[in-house]
Amino acid sequence: MDLSYLLWLQDLRAALGGALDGFFLVVSELGEAVLPLLIACGIYWCLNKRAGLYLFFTCNVGDLINGVLKLSCCVYRPWIRDARITPVEGALEGATGYSFPSGHSTKAVTAYGGLAVQSRGRKGAVAALIVLILLIMFSRNYLGVHTPQDVLAGAAAGLAALYLMGAVLRWAESARGRDLWVAGVGLALCAAAIVYVSLKPYPLDYVDGVLLVDPVRMQPDTYSAAGAVIGLLIGWLWERRYVRFETAGSVGTKLLRFASGVAVLVILFFGARKGLIALLGRNWGSLLGAMLPVLYAVAAHPLLFTRVENRAGRKAEREQARA
Repeated sequence: MDLSYLLWLQDLRAALGGALDGFFLVVSELGEAVLPLLIACGIYWCLNKRAGLYLFFTCNVGDLINGVLKLSCCVYRPWIRDARITPVEGALEGATGYSFPSGHSTKAVTAYGGLAVQSRGRKGAVAALIVLILLIMFSRNYLGVHTPQDVLAGAAAGLAALYLMGAVLRWAESARGRDLWVAGVGLALCAAAIVYVSLKPYPLDYVDGVLLVDPVRMQPDTYSAAGAVIGLLIGWLWERRYVRFETAGSVGTKLLRFASGVAVLVILFFGARKGLIALLGRNWGSLLGAMLPVLYAVAAHPLLFTRVENRAGRKAEREQARA
């Protein structure tokens, strides 16, 4: 049934002459990691600290849940299961390795669903976000890279992250010292996930002497997700106890705050990450390469811009006093 549905969509793509392929490729890209990260940073640094933190937690924990499930189920992509399925070529770059559950669907629910949770009371915004999530999920089917089960399971993983992180953050903030428990348990679970995906057995199926999916090449994604959660937990504790920044500021101040933070994140993501992978290998390089940007975004950048802005404010006060 699932593959028949994809074949029907494939026939529809052919009948339309590929007219909608570009649209759904763009929609699918909205479920990639970059845009949700920028949204979380903008909200966290400039608008609503608690809402931004919630997005950081839902997105990164959702990624980790998805990665562990992917390497647990080891479900092959639709075109491996049925040679008649031909996905849209432009979607193949982001559709490597195992298929179940859909990472794009998980990211869509954790990022845009997280925004919807924070937008309660604004029905128009919530409706638009839900439509966007459904479009991203459908795009993975339309492009031929995921089955309906993949996207539904991915959405379920995202919903689990939304609920779990909401409950955990409320519990952690309700009494002193609970954040240490959350961080400790979270770090232990990250370590357990790393050990699990590193040691578990994987299927090694060959066709014409070629390995269908190399599990070793799939592991860095889960190492990366675990590293991001580790950086988030450490940064969260650091910020709560020592930084305690505020989002208040002029429009110009917030724009500078955002632009400078994104510039450093670009360097960390596209420069330092490659160097770390070359130095430490794909798994541990990916872990540290994901940990550092999140740690910077959650704690280091708020510390830096708070000090710079406070210093600028004191300088302005002295100059005003002299005048």
